Amino acid sequence: MLLIAHPPKLVYDNMGRLVEVTIAADDYLAYLRWLAVETDWEQLPPHLQDAIDRFLIDEVRNEKQFAHTLEEIL
Repeated sequence: MLLIAHPPKLVYDNMGRLVEVTIAADDYLAYLRWLAVETDWEQLPPHLQDAIDRFLIDEVRNEKQFAHTLEEIL
């Protein structure tokens, strides 16, 4: 499974030390999806649990646009 589709942007300080890595939003969401599937939830730090929760909530909100009621289907 390819997680990173776009090259990350590396940011260095004036001493040449790597201080930040910026990745594309799509790559970050793919990483969160992978974590949600492959990692024990209890082993994840709280900030990643929160990020996955927000990601899944947003995903459900977006899917609601395409949802049909049972009455419409029947």
